Amino acid sequence: MKNIVVFIAFTVLLSCNTKISSQTDFKKKDILLSEIYTKFSDNRHDYAATANEARDTILNRFKKTLLTTLSNHESATIPFDSLVKTIHLTTSKDKKLRIFSWDELNGGTWHIYNSAYQYNENNNSFSGFLRLENDNAQNPLFTDIIHFEIEDIEPNAYLVKGYGTHGSGQDFYVYRLLNFSDGKILDCNTCFDGKDKLVFTKSRADKTKPIFDTKTKQISYPEMVPNLKDGEDTGFTEQSGKIITLNYENGTFVNSTN
Repeated sequence: MKNIVVFIAFTVLLSCNTKISSQTDFKKKDILLSEIYTKFSDNRHDYAATANEARDTILNRFKKTLLTTLSNHESATIPFDSLVKTIHLTTSKDKKLRIFSWDELNGGTWHIYNSAYQYNENNNSFSGFLRLENDNAQNPLFTDIIHFEIEDIEPNAYLVKGYGTHGSGQDFYVYRLLNFSDGKILDCNTCFDGKDKLVFTKSRADKTKPIFDTKTKQISYPEMVPNLKDGEDTGFTEQSGKIITLNYENGTFVNSTN
């Protein structure tokens, strides 16, 4: 009996030491990721193709290290205290989904944002990029955003809000409806009045933004129309005075504007 007690105590102690060691390793990885991204920021103007530590080399190292870290389920409870001082992190209320967003451009009014996700389920973690590389001229990089808000709209379904700017005096907000399937986070194809995402574009001077009501599950935003001067389109927009509303019904957002 005494031997059994000693064995159990030893097993518990070993498990605790292993857990502490793992947490220490990930805290070191957190610091490393912060250091890599800071180094990228310090060298963001270095486009030298032959330089061993040019910006792209550092950036690729950061992304590879981040995805490798997030794919390990033991990192799921690590708060990344150092990394969040250099990039943006948002977490769903159920703690299953975390999105890390960072700036990859060297300044100016057009920002190239990228994002990675970590989805935790059944003692497994899945990771990948959220910025889609197949966006085209008709839908120009509207996943090129900082994801800064997650609403748990249904079990394993998340309404995610992001912000981006492509210069020319304009910026935009984006809503995406993300679901987890087959080890990947996927956008819903026709969940926003028949479209795969909601894009709200406006002049940067206009501080309005789309709003999601958590009680009614309704998205509302002002209708934007072309801004005209002497009958000519200025290339900017202005509010028409009409409010557009989308209600969440049967897994999709449906336009309910009168």
